[in-house]
Amino acid sequence: MHLMKLIKVIIAAGICACLQVAFADTKPLVIVAEESPPATYAEDGKPRGFDVDIAKAVFDSLGVRYTINIVPWARAWSMLKNGQADVGLHVSYTEERAKSVHWPKNYVWMSHYVFMTNQATKSAYPLKNVDDVKRSNLLIGIVIDNAYYPSFWEDFPSPDRGHQHYYVQLNPATDIETNLKKLAADHIQLYPMASILGTYTSRKMNLNNITYYDWPLFSKPYPNCFSDASTYHDATYPDVRALMQAYDRALERLKSDKPKFDQYFHQYGVSPD
Repeated sequence: MHLMKLIKVIIAAGICACLQVAFADTKPLVIVAEESPPATYAEDGKPRGFDVDIAKAVFDSLGVRYTINIVPWARAWSMLKNGQADVGLHVSYTEERAKSVHWPKNYVWMSHYVFMTNQATKSAYPLKNVDDVKRSNLLIGIVIDNAYYPSFWEDFPSPDRGHQHYYVQLNPATDIETNLKKLAADHIQLYPMASILGTYTSRKMNLNNITYYDWPLFSKPYPNCFSDASTYHDATYPDVRALMQAYDRALERLKSDKPKFDQYFHQYGVSPD
């Protein structure tokens, strides 16, 4: 009996040791996002925004350890492609991106894009549609490597975007804040942006002459994506695909309580609709 008890103790200790090694080897999930307030941004060195809060709620419910890093979009995308990051927040679908990342079925929020502009331009140019924009020859700011939407590139064809050869009216910059500053200074006159992001960010930047044309340019969903090169695993999820499936179900449950889900947006003074 004493021998059997000793054997059981040794086996139990071995199992515990193996589990400790397995858990010690498990790295936190690495989540990346670009600066895009109020969806994702850094404040006092900490990630904030409604996309950040929703991601935290979902991954906390799954018992997953994670870190969230706010970095320039080019770096975020490089990290996702190389497997240095496992998850990207609010990454829209393109065929080219689909070679490197995967998306769950559920998106987080639907964005409605408009042309942001300045007060002087809006007063001088009563634009009603894209044809008016093209006839105006006004400069349009864009962020390098942002996807926008297929219809946008059909209207402003830029077949060699990889080498930053754009339609004559398009003026590239590296980030949202740069474009809004250029818009306020009239160095560009238009900037396609999700209306809730544009109004929030320009207000936070105290750019009081920023407004927008209220006709919709396009709408698109913003899901989170999962890196195909990710090596993430833990005791519950053997790989990132399994985690993505669990994430998808958890997000669907979170969204099913619409009043509660909407509060993630309302606390930043915006609406998801």
